[in-house]
Amino acid sequence: MDSLLQEITVLPGVLGCFVLNSKQKIAGSKMPPIFKENSIQTIGNLIARTIQIGNMAQLEFKGIEIKYNESLLLVTPLAQNALLIIICEPGANKSLITMTTGMLTQDISGALANPMAHQATIQQQKSATTPQPPKVAVDEAEIDADLAPILEQIKDALAMAIGPIAAPVMKDNIEIWAKQDAPSITTLPALAELLCKEINDDDLEREFMTEIKNITK
Repeated sequence: MDSLLQEITVLPGVLGCFVLNSKQKIAGSKMPPIFKENSIQTIGNLIARTIQIGNMAQLEFKGIEIKYNESLLLVTPLAQNALLIIICEPGANKSLITMTTGMLTQDISGALANPMAHQATIQQQKSATTPQPPKVAVDEAEIDADLAPILEQIKDALAMAIGPIAAPVMKDNIEIWAKQDAPSITTLPALAELLCKEINDDDLEREFMTEIKNITK
């Protein structure tokens, strides 16, 4: 559960998130330390009551968006009447958050239904991880081992802008970059330019380019 919620909290503008199960108990939380458990529980209870009132009025619940001066609450239904509650900055990219949560809700619901099986799956995935080879093949080009860690950091920076689809997007654009130029530190600006086209948001592009400059110093 924690690893799934972590994928949401790393998104730009997301302050934290938690899951409320069908018994209105906190089933998982990735909230800042300033939010104590009783405060999180109070927020969850209030939202659950709001949904119950809507159910009494025979209103179909598909999601809730609550705006405050300094924060934004996004509530998404999960299986078995559980709730995913995300607390964001007012200017957070809601489209990116919605896309990411849409990809994760099934896994979160699965973790709620059978936490032991979900944990076992994570352990199997970790056990199956193999060491990275000295060179990474990209079509006919090769990336030196010294460049691989930098590309990994760039992928992480890209994930901050476009979410969990960063890995396949990064792979596709590395292949294009490798055909255009010999992969090296000096040709990284060409890769960055390709990735900016995938972000397609001026503010997120600027943040991404700032991260790239810090990585390649």
